[in-house]
Amino acid sequence: MYKRPLLTGAACLAAAWGVAGPALAQRADENAINAAQDAFGTQVGNESIGLYNATDVRGFSPTEAGNLRLEGLYFDRQGDTTNRVVAGSTVRVGLSAQSYPFMAPTGVVDYRLRMPGDRAVTSVLTTLGPFEQMSLEVDTQIPLGEKLSVGAGIAGVKEKTPADTSGGVWNAGGILRWRPSDKIEIVPFAGINFRYDKEPLHTVITAGPFLPPKVDRDVFYGQHWLPFSSQQFVVGVVGRADLGNDWTFRTGWFRSSNWRIEQSDMQFRNTQPDGRTDRVAVVIPGNILASWSGEARLSKIIYEGPRRHTVHGSFRGRMKTRVFGGSTTIPLGPGVIGVPDFEPEPTWTLGEKSNSRVRQGTGGIAYEGLWPRVGEVSFGVQKTFYRRASTQPNLPTVVSKDRPWLFNGTIAAYLSDDLAIYGSWTRGLEESGEAPQTAVNRGESVPATRTEQVDAGFRYTIMPGLRVVGGVFEVKKPFFNVDAANIFTRVGDVRHRGVEFSLTGQVIPGLTVVAGTVLLKARTEGQTVTSGRLGAVPLGRFPHVMRLNVQYGPKSWKGLSVDGQIENVSSRYANLLNTVRAPAYTTVNVGGRYAFKISDTQASLRVQVQNITDAFAWSVAPAGSFTPIDQRRFIVSLTADF
Repeated sequence: MYKRPLLTGAACLAAAWGVAGPALAQRADENAINAAQDAFGTQVGNESIGLYNATDVRGFSPTEAGNLRLEGLYFDRQGDTTNRVVAGSTVRVGLSAQSYPFMAPTGVVDYRLRMPGDRAVTSVLTTLGPFEQMSLEVDTQIPLGEKLSVGAGIAGVKEKTPADTSGGVWNAGGILRWRPSDKIEIVPFAGINFRYDKEPLHTVITAGPFLPPKVDRDVFYGQHWLPFSSQQFVVGVVGRADLGNDWTFRTGWFRSSNWRIEQSDMQFRNTQPDGRTDRVAVVIPGNILASWSGEARLSKIIYEGPRRHTVHGSFRGRMKTRVFGGSTTIPLGPGVIGVPDFEPEPTWTLGEKSNSRVRQGTGGIAYEGLWPRVGEVSFGVQKTFYRRASTQPNLPTVVSKDRPWLFNGTIAAYLSDDLAIYGSWTRGLEESGEAPQTAVNRGESVPATRTEQVDAGFRYTIMPGLRVVGGVFEVKKPFFNVDAANIFTRVGDVRHRGVEFSLTGQVIPGLTVVAGTVLLKARTEGQTVTSGRLGAVPLGRFPHVMRLNVQYGPKSWKGLSVDGQIENVSSRYANLLNTVRAPAYTTVNVGGRYAFKISDTQASLRVQVQNITDAFAWSVAPAGSFTPIDQRRFIVSLTADF
């Protein structure tokens, strides 16, 4: 029996068809280090590790680009996906991204539903921390017969943020898994997430080419009358059907909405090296981001001796609506960052709102060919129809359209049972998010633009259970940022070239390692760069990021394990003209876990200390504002499965 050195079509189809796994309501076993297949990004329940996440893959945001999937199907997410219905997510780049029939630049983030299983389990998770935060989560799954099972959950959080602000969150959700036969599965679900009384964090903007001074991160120096509350909702259904003769049909359709009931931002503009600043409150009326999205896919497998050919026909679409704008700024006078100076709540008048509507439909055909012990090849072609209409007060509606052909191709070769090499090329049509709160046109979204990505690399199994993945990539996109008038718009083109490595698995019995690093060379081009109005390096990009996670827990320790994480990030440019750099920093997290049983109840105690050295650094937003990284914090959680 030979080892295939990469995820083959069979494994991909098993995942895509929704083959039943273990009962995901059993939360005492949740462990991101154990679950990670590589170091590129894994989330399990409340734990996440890896180089990338849903907002940052190879220096770009898959969420803004629309490269999210739910159970492998196209999903246009507008708000948080509550843990009551979503069990976790995986970032797919390079070799692992080839498991999708239609690849996309900026990687793919695939969410997994908290699929109810075949035995009754109720999981209770209580957490203290960070920053005196308290939460209680309850998830249950109940089989209602051989063909039907249901899952449900509810959670409440009393929030406490690094700057000593408070708020609350509660969420709930339910999921139904119906299998009328061995060949059909239908899974409807719904979840809601409500956040209330959350005070805005501090946004610092310097007056010149320098960093803000160090501040006490435990102090709230905004205004208590600037709250933030929101209601986020997701509902959908996924289904699969084995049609016989190796035909399979999969579909998923989703509604995702984010109603920002109250919004505000506390900004400290023209900040000087000694901390003196101009305090400005930005009040934003309630607005809505909502979309319908989904995909229908028909697949056929054809066997030819040892070779397998798979053809996919797919249609995906979305209808997205955004209501934004109408904000007002309230000058609060001079102050000093880090020093509380509370003002009485003033009165204000909000402006008129704007809206945008996106309609997009995409049809495609893809082919995958697998030759065991030799290699794999795939290619796809899509035709997409995109229309965006944007309406602002007292202005005519602006309509943008695009109807490009999109192509992708991949190839992988098995050089031995332990070594595989791969390469891929793909084109996409992606959006670039919305203007930040510090921009003049805050909240405004930009139309979709064409993107391109090429990558290549290898995966090598060092020994059973331990493997390394390495690759190079280049991503090209139009570049959106604030211009000289502080308007968020297209200011040129951007190219990200990089090298990424991942090492995962057991080095020795009981010692698990998840280690990754990415080296990134980001460059912008265009008239704004050649004229000297914009630096050649995009703001805030890290040329180097390294994350190392280790966990040690031999069997002789009887359920006890210790773990740690080291994160090192390089210095990066902190202003648009590339004349100031934010220094490199390193953070260290340590923790432990104890798995035990009380009668038939499986339980787990988790203790963590994050940023144990209390390192201080400023995070740099793409538009040039600053927020400090979180200080030292403690987290204790106890999980039990009844």
